[in-house]
Amino acid sequence: MAPRGVYIDVMDIEYLKKNIDREWGYRRAEELRVQDLKNRTQEQWLESLPYVHRSILHLGEPNGYLFEEAAELQQVLQAHDIRFCFIGGIPLQLWGEIRQTTDIDLTIVCEPGTEPDILPVLNGYLNPRIEDSREVFLLGSMYLGTTPNGKPVDVSIGSTSYELRLMERGVDHDYGVGVPLHICSAVDLTVLKTVAGRMRDWADLQRIIQRSGETMDWDLVYEELAPLLEMAGRDENLPRLKQMVADEYPS
Repeated sequence: MAPRGVYIDVMDIEYLKKNIDREWGYRRAEELRVQDLKNRTQEQWLESLPYVHRSILHLGEPNGYLFEEAAELQQVLQAHDIRFCFIGGIPLQLWGEIRQTTDIDLTIVCEPGTEPDILPVLNGYLNPRIEDSREVFLLGSMYLGTTPNGKPVDVSIGSTSYELRLMERGVDHDYGVGVPLHICSAVDLTVLKTVAGRMRDWADLQRIIQRSGETMDWDLVYEELAPLLEMAGRDENLPRLKQMVADEYPS
């Protein structure tokens, strides 16, 4: 009998070969995915957007096209001069990778004491998802609703100095729905996802770095993040993000 560690039977060789081939396939697929992400044009992006998101309609999800729903909500807010910015999944499609998402997240600016005036505007278009929506909005600065076609909508009141800067950095971008959507910048999407720090957020951050990292103002990202992470008790998230950036763009 051959010494342990020397003899490998045919089945072992085939098993190793399959796993080596599979691992190579995963690496190659990831390389191509990142290459496509970095080289994606606006035209290619617009073509891919409905392909991914309209397919959700065939999977038993709520009716309506996410970005058309967002555009309708945007028109309601603009008609009432409410400052806002889409955050979360909608800007992620642009600054990161197109992936399925069925909810609409946004931040609005609400002057202290004007919350009771804004609530009827939201109720006029959205349907509350919870019974005590008024109390949650007035006391917790959150409105949880759905669009007429059933898309979940999470509205947060932005009142901190950072959130006001987020509003100032907001941009309008064409999502192919007739009107540009007002979304947060790549800087602020990176900041928000790093502060949240969930498993899904780190996966999204990887794609944001790959897609938008070369044009990102990283000094501004780190400057905004430091006090927010300290306040949230998540200081460890900053070096983790910096390492991800360094791994993608070695100096």
